[in-house]
Amino acid sequence: MGSRKMLVTTAMVALLALPLAACSSSMRLKSQKICASTGGTYSGNTCNPGTPKAKTATQMCQAHGGVYITALDMCEMEGDK
Repeated sequence: MGSRKMLVTTAMVALLALPLAACSSSMRLKSQKICASTGGTYSGNTCNPGTPKAKTATQMCQAHGGVYITALDMCEMEGDK
């Protein structure tokens, strides 16, 4: 019976945590996706847009008003409020 109670408790916590995660006011985008959406290719933390002005992941993120997270190679931006 102890493991059944643990399973029910875990399921309840998961169900309660899910709506809270959906209320986040920020989002994270992969640097590769930001680059690809502009028609560029992404390699070595650098976006090569096909023009002479390649941009780093940090520069791309900051240009969109975000904060670059090096460890995740992602850009975090504020969402709609």
